[in-house]
Formats: sequence, structure tokens, C-alpha cells
Amino acid sequence: MESAPELELEDMLLTEATALRGAADSIGIVTTFYFQTQAAPDSVVNWVYEIPMANPNVSANSFSHIQSFALNASVIDDRTGFGVTPSPSSFHISGTYHGDEVTFRSKIAPEFLRTLPIPASTKIKTLSWLDSLADMWGRPLPQPLSGYNEHDDFYAKSILVPETAPLSPSALLRYFTYIATNGSSTPSWFSELNLLGGPASRINNPRYSSAYSARDSLWVLQHYATVPSSANRDTQPTIDFVNGLNDALGMGYGGYPNYVDPELSASQAHAVYFSQSVYERLVSIKKVVDPEGLFWNPQAVRV
Repeated sequence: MESAPELELEDMLLTEATALRGAADSIGIVTTFYFQTQAAPDSVVNWVYEIPMANPNVSANSFSHIQSFALNASVIDDRTGFGVTPSPSSFHISGTYHGDEVTFRSKIAPEFLRTLPIPASTKIKTLSWLDSLADMWGRPLPQPLSGYNEHDDFYAKSILVPETAPLSPSALLRYFTYIATNGSSTPSWFSELNLLGGPASRINNPRYSSAYSARDSLWVLQHYATVPSSANRDTQPTIDFVNGLNDALGMGYGGYPNYVDPELSASQAHAVYFSQSVYERLVSIKKVVDPEGLFWNPQAVRV
């Protein structure tokens, strides 16, 4: 038997590696990881704004401005990242800037805050890399080697908003009206709108090949609510509330596979989490490496 040409062999290995990066639960087990490390930055600017929102119209208009800011190449590049956590009456906005604090305060912050309500509180500080991570998490980074017992019973959904079709004013008004109307009566929940795209986004760089196909996203939204822990708990109100958050923004969005929605059928999950071309490629790989379907879960790639 003749050996496959070198280029074809490299392409085959790249394809299998692509499947493992984002769909390993359906493909196989990685036994060895190789890391290409990068030098840690000398410092990071961590920033937080707590901004009151008087009503859903103010929230929608404010987020429209934030969205325009996220696409403004004159003030933002791949050194800036942030997320917005809305409540019925406020925005909690936190982010990082991998540059100097003087530039952040003089150039980035003024444009970000322009047209927004006056913040109730502001925190801007320059930290080391590890201190920046601990500050964002809100606790020390070291974790116990045994006895770790943090867990939560929850239901979550997600939405990926493409950069070519940002959230419209009408969708934002529906969304923040839903939060203002229903958010206070739901015991424990959060919504996060995190920036994925924007000018020079590293996440959207297509050279980072993987089974994750949404390399054109502007936002990823996570909708998360804790379900009651009692033995006779009724989980349906929690599921209905989270579904309502997604539904308020309309249909047709993709989802983020790391925020798994267990209510989706296999075919629904495949359509939401993968593009058709990526899923077809995953099926062809699975037929070769796992034809018996050993690596299975309710939403796994099917053969």
C-alpha cells in the first residue's frame, strides 16, 4: 500500500484535532496536552461600573450605545474585553484593558460612558496578571486539592449574536422589558452579555481552528437560573423564566456549546451549537474514529 502524501496526512490530523477542540465528548479522550505558553502581561487594568437604569427604555438605549462602542475601531481593539450583567434596575459592567491606565481613563472610558447614566460606583485599578484574575473572580485563585464542594443546581441557555446582525433596538427593548417585569420575582438568576467580537477580535480569528464554528459573533449571552434544592422542587418556573430571556430577543440565534441546554433534543443541539458544514464534518470523523458510538451523551454527534 502506498503511503498517503504528506499534505493529506497533515490535513487528516488537523481535521481530527479540529474535532477534539470543541466536540471531544463525541470523538475520543485526550491523554496528553501540549501547551504553548505566552508571557504574562506586566499589568492589566481592571474596571467596573455600576450604572443605574431607570426603565427598560434607558437600558435598551444604553446597551445600544455600548454595542456601538464595541464596534468602534477608533477606541477599541483586541486589548479590551468586557461583559454586561443587567438587573431590573442596573447594569453591572466589568472588563479588562491590556494597556496603561492613563490611556484607559483618557480615551476608552469617556467614549464608553458617553450617553450612559452617571455610574453609581466606579472602580479602575492597575493590577498584576494573577491579581487581575483573582480580582475578576472575587476570591483567591488557589483551590484545595481535595474536598472541593462547590456546586449548583441550575438551568442555562445561551445566545450567540453575529457581528453582521447586532442586537436591534426593538429586540433590546423587549429583552430589558422582560427583565424589568419578571426579574425581581425570580429568586436567583443572572444574565451575562460578554463581548466576543469587535475590532481585531482574537476569538473570531479563523486560524484558531476548532469545532466551534461561530467565528463571527459579537456577543455571547448566558442566561442562568438556580433551581430549588428541595426534594419536591418544581423546576418548570425556572426553565420558563430562562426560556423567556432567550425568547425576548427573538429566534434564529446560535448557542454556545459550553452553556449546555439539556432541554434541547440531539438534532436541536446540533443545529444550535454547530454550523451545518461543521456538523457534517464531525459526523464523517466520528464514522472513522468511533463508528460504534462509544462516546455518547444525549446531544452527542450521531453516526
